[in-house]
Amino acid sequence: MRAWVCGRMAAGRFRDPAAILFAMVAALVVSGVPNAAGAAAPAYSRTIGGPGHAEMYPSGVDVDPAGTLYVADTGNDQVAAYRADGTQLWRVGARGTKALGRFNNPRDVAYLNGRVYVDDTGWNRVQVLDAATGQAISAWPTRFGSTLGISAGVNGVKQPVIFVSEDIENRVREFRTDGTFVRTIGIGLGSKLGQLNAPRDAATDSNGNIYVADYNNNRIAKFSPAGKPLMVWGTRGRANGQFVRPYGVDVDDSNRIYVADSDNDRIQVFLGGGKFVHVYGSTGSGAGQFFQLRRVAVGAGKTPAVYGADLWGNKALRFTYGGTVDRVYGGEGGLDGGFNQPSGLAVDGQTFVSDSVNQRVQRFDTPSGSFERSFGHRGWGKTDLAGFNWPRDITINEATNTVWVADTKNSRLLQFTRDGLPTGAFLGAVGSGADQLHWPYGITSAGPDLIVADTFNNRVSRWDPVTGKATWVTTGLHFPKDVTVVGSTVYATDTVGGKIVALDAATGAVLNTFGGLHAPEGIAADAAGDLWVADTGWNQIVQLSPLGAVLTTFGGAGTEHGQFNHPTHLEVYAGQLFVSDEYNDRIEVFNLPG
Repeated sequence: MRAWVCGRMAAGRFRDPAAILFAMVAALVVSGVPNAAGAAAPAYSRTIGGPGHAEMYPSGVDVDPAGTLYVADTGNDQVAAYRADGTQLWRVGARGTKALGRFNNPRDVAYLNGRVYVDDTGWNRVQVLDAATGQAISAWPTRFGSTLGISAGVNGVKQPVIFVSEDIENRVREFRTDGTFVRTIGIGLGSKLGQLNAPRDAATDSNGNIYVADYNNNRIAKFSPAGKPLMVWGTRGRANGQFVRPYGVDVDDSNRIYVADSDNDRIQVFLGGGKFVHVYGSTGSGAGQFFQLRRVAVGAGKTPAVYGADLWGNKALRFTYGGTVDRVYGGEGGLDGGFNQPSGLAVDGQTFVSDSVNQRVQRFDTPSGSFERSFGHRGWGKTDLAGFNWPRDITINEATNTVWVADTKNSRLLQFTRDGLPTGAFLGAVGSGADQLHWPYGITSAGPDLIVADTFNNRVSRWDPVTGKATWVTTGLHFPKDVTVVGSTVYATDTVGGKIVALDAATGAVLNTFGGLHAPEGIAADAAGDLWVADTGWNQIVQLSPLGAVLTTFGGAGTEHGQFNHPTHLEVYAGQLFVSDEYNDRIEVFNLPG
């Protein structure tokens, strides 16, 4: 599950009276006029950063007979098409509320007869686009639980069909092109013949036989056109014919099977019975190499071009049938000083920002906003303590003069020097035990200790970095995403509950709760002890007294200063409020009144 949530508002577009009202309030905010709550709202000061996306984050690819490449650009929440010469034909998708033609974590695409079918994973649906223009045509009525792949093929009587791979349900479902369900492929979770474990993709040969990338079983599973299990091949390993988490599969016109062997960063080719034939690619950043291979697509003909989607290499590669790379699509990473969904921030004389989709932390000079350095990369595992998997927050620990990063999808906390060097210290591991974490979104310091919003465990905990253990754990929250400390009190945003929870910093005991918010994500406190909350669901910032009385509200959906598109974490420093305006890819700074 990717942590890009609903509640987005289209930048600069207002489709209802409430959105128009938000824009009017924001206009008043920028000029410093008192708002509806009766108090002067913060006045805009400056912006740090701006858009700095990689050109593409390809999680899925497909190709049409003319050689046009279609890309599921996951990290940009877009779908794009490139001509055979590598020039972009079209690119569609804008971050905002759920609507036809907008995407939330699109993970794969399939081309069929002038249409592009998109696995719109974050919104649990399939969208259909016009392949010539990218214009959205329709969305299927089926709401899926969790999908990670989509492909086009034929059934046993040569009719076109669409397959959707559902990882959590451990199945592949077959549909007609209009979205009508036909049958289920796979007989449940397991490793026996016919069973699947987190399948990622499927493809058919010319006879309608179905090949499934059986991800966690490290194999390819073959089914008949009617869904009867026929055979499997592959075991975990790095030899030819072995796999480490196969993610994608495709079949060429000669019924050869191509497998995106993702963690081996190679494309393996087989005959229909599982006999190994050839391999494309290897691990690395050089020509013909992948950093994190996701999918494979093959062109038309007896000697087709072969395409690989290199997600964290930010590129797609095209190989000739003989194995030479003759085209690179994309290849550029995020720009220094620019963001792709900035989330957490920590501020003193320097501003640290967790640049989530770019898998790094960036440091800026606070007064000027000028870029100083970045650190981190896409990574995981105990041997890579400089690597991140969607870092969502950061804190400056004054007691040790270090920074700690909530390495969210790695379910751990990492310590760095202020210059971005890993100290080797880390806390947590994935799980629900007292000394474990599950996708922590928020972190702050309390003396030498750390307070953590342990989001997917629905709890807040306090950690002692010396012992590496939690000193208290408070459960019963609903998807908490941020925490701040005011004296002896911890305040946490209970995002799903729409409220703030106050805890005793020493014991974790619940002291108070107050609500009336709409998906609050970020929280910070000013020198007077008042709380500033990013009420993300309404694209507003709310000022509250320590007991929850509303003092000020400002903001609204948009791109102007004083408007937001999914504000997340907040910080207060030197009389200024710093807002991570996530989907506008910027940090907005406001002068607090008084």
